[in-house]
Amino acid sequence: MQRWERSQLGLWLLVLLLPPVPGRQKESGSKWKVFIDQINRALENYEPCSSQNCSCYHGVMEEDLTPFRGGISRKMMAEVVSRKLGTHYQIIKNRLYRENDCMFPSRCSGVEHFILEVIGRLPDMEMVINVRDYPQVPKWMEPAIPVFSFSKTSEYHDIMYPAWTFWEGGPAVWPIYPTGLGRWDLFREDLLRSAAQWPWKKKNSTAYFRGSRTSPERDPLILLSRKNPKLVDAEYTKNQAWKSMKDTLGKPAAKDVHLVDHCKYKYLFNFRGVAASFRFKHLFLCGSLVFHVGDEWLEFFYPQLKPWVHYIPVKTDLSNVQELLQFVKANDDVAQEIAERLGEAMEARPPAPQTFIYRALGPFPRVFAAEAVAADSKAVVEDQKLPSYVQEPHTPESGWDRLRELFVKDEQQRTSKELQDIYRAAISAGVIGWAYGGIPAFIHAKQRYVEQSQAEIYHNQLDAVQSAHRAATRGFIRYGWRWSWRTTVFVTIFNTVNTGLNVYRNKNALSHYVIAGGKTFLLLFTFFNLKCGFTVTGSLFRINLGLHGLVAGGVIGALLGTPIGSLLMALQKYCGETVQERRQKDRKALQELKLEERKARIQFTELLPEEIESSLQKNQPKDDAKKIEALLNLPRNPSSTNKQDKD
Repeated sequence: MQRWERSQLGLWLLVLLLPPVPGRQKESGSKWKVFIDQINRALENYEPCSSQNCSCYHGVMEEDLTPFRGGISRKMMAEVVSRKLGTHYQIIKNRLYRENDCMFPSRCSGVEHFILEVIGRLPDMEMVINVRDYPQVPKWMEPAIPVFSFSKTSEYHDIMYPAWTFWEGGPAVWPIYPTGLGRWDLFREDLLRSAAQWPWKKKNSTAYFRGSRTSPERDPLILLSRKNPKLVDAEYTKNQAWKSMKDTLGKPAAKDVHLVDHCKYKYLFNFRGVAASFRFKHLFLCGSLVFHVGDEWLEFFYPQLKPWVHYIPVKTDLSNVQELLQFVKANDDVAQEIAERLGEAMEARPPAPQTFIYRALGPFPRVFAAEAVAADSKAVVEDQKLPSYVQEPHTPESGWDRLRELFVKDEQQRTSKELQDIYRAAISAGVIGWAYGGIPAFIHAKQRYVEQSQAEIYHNQLDAVQSAHRAATRGFIRYGWRWSWRTTVFVTIFNTVNTGLNVYRNKNALSHYVIAGGKTFLLLFTFFNLKCGFTVTGSLFRINLGLHGLVAGGVIGALLGTPIGSLLMALQKYCGETVQERRQKDRKALQELKLEERKARIQFTELLPEEIESSLQKNQPKDDAKKIEALLNLPRNPSSTNKQDKD
């Protein structure tokens, strides 16, 4: 009995001496308390700005224009122009002038687009706009000189303006974006559709990044991905400066990935490049959580986005990135809330380039280095007056209008989706036709050469093999080309006729495929004056040119068009959306966007008289008198002085 009591006492002592085991939830909470507290503090101090009258950007404008509130002298503006710190612009009587020399014409065009949208409301002025990647006016420069730049750090006095990439002139990424990302307002719709296709619960929980090595700050993430690919999927792609694998940290460059395909991942990274990243405004729209690395580089819309409220801030050296990724994975609901706040903020208050330009240029000091436009300047636009009536956007209603629209390029000089589909189908048909005709011909030509050269003497075995391969290659090229151009022509005519009927009648019908098949054969017989072959399940039809051939060709084409059309329509029905339905949806979305722009312009025009009246009321008579006196004291024009002396 005493032994049992002693054993019980020893057991209790052992239990009391053991350290307590904390609960898993408590450990998790205490482990991430630092991050949770930062989020809570950020939310407590956060006040959403109002999108009305561009108030979200007032702080940016006031801070950038503060050094120039006292005015800009002619000498200062002349110095800025002479130093070639940017492109020289003048606005005179609602006309925009630019010097002929522009380092990046597409960038200048993107900037000019938004200026021209509001030029009817801007006073006469002169300015220098920097379209390079890097700001031009460091704060140590005294006095500060006025140069507009799209991006800067706190160490520069440049005046920020919306980057040209909102319209055109963005970085080209071959082959996915050969002319740049294009218009942000249109790309925005593609990203929103992708975000709807990939809601939070369906997204991949691996952190994701694809981009070129424009800055070594990205290296730690690439190396972390190679060490822990389940945590991060990050790879370098090629850019214009790529020369070898040394530029991608010793591994082959990855393929470029469309931005819409980034939306399938929960966690996306934004790094600076040479300056601020052009991709940041696109990542907003994916419904994903954005990890923003570094806070030095800014664009005009950055200040309205707050760390821990709209995105996860990451140190520039990425020393805390692994811990942050583990935090969001362990707190999925918190990560989702941050991503949703970013999406809601961008939906309610998207960056408005033309509005910002109007608000920034309106109070910009008005000074001219020259009385008239410089001799080497050119007018960007002949006339742009404030419209009293904004025409309602036109939607093509008739079949001929829709057909004409099919062959008209959009603002980004891109062909319509229907023509792109026809081009892709033609290329695919050519490749398939070449393979269909060339591969059997290659095998047959090689066998035939071997059979016919049994008695031929060769120098060695290698010579015999090379001769056989040359014969086989000739057969591959000859018969591959024959089949390639035939299938390309057939598929191109078939798709062109079918697409034209679909667009003209604004619907997708089986009869269109039947008509397209018949017309394709008729056109082939009429224009090529040769025997036409078409293979279906191994059967070869050869029809001689003539009346009987024309009739037979039309009938056969119609018969072939029927099963092809039925198969394509069944596939479209299985996918849930026909090509025509997709086109109508895209046209409707574009029409709604144009109507919104029209409504905003009309509203802006209606508010203008009130703003002018309010501005006039704020001006004090004493200030006006001082300005008039200063103007009267300016040196007189020598030409007019000489004229008066002669009189």
